[in-house]
Amino acid sequence: MDFSGLNKKASDSFHQQRNMLKKLTQGKTLKCEQCNGVLTLDLATSEPGKGLIKCKQGCTDIILELGA
Repeated sequence: MDFSGLNKKASDSFHQQRNMLKKLTQGKTLKCEQCNGVLTLDLATSEPGKGLIKCKQGCTDIILELGA
């Protein structure tokens, strides 16, 4: 089996989310690709070691694992 297509897609997704996180931590405003709502970054969630990127509508909901 050739997994190169799947690997490329996973890699692209990782880089896209990493760049999104970089921009949000720099204070830049980003919009959800689905609803065009503003994305927010929450690093003070109720779960220790977890962060969240989301839009108000819930289209984008990315859970971040914050490690040491």
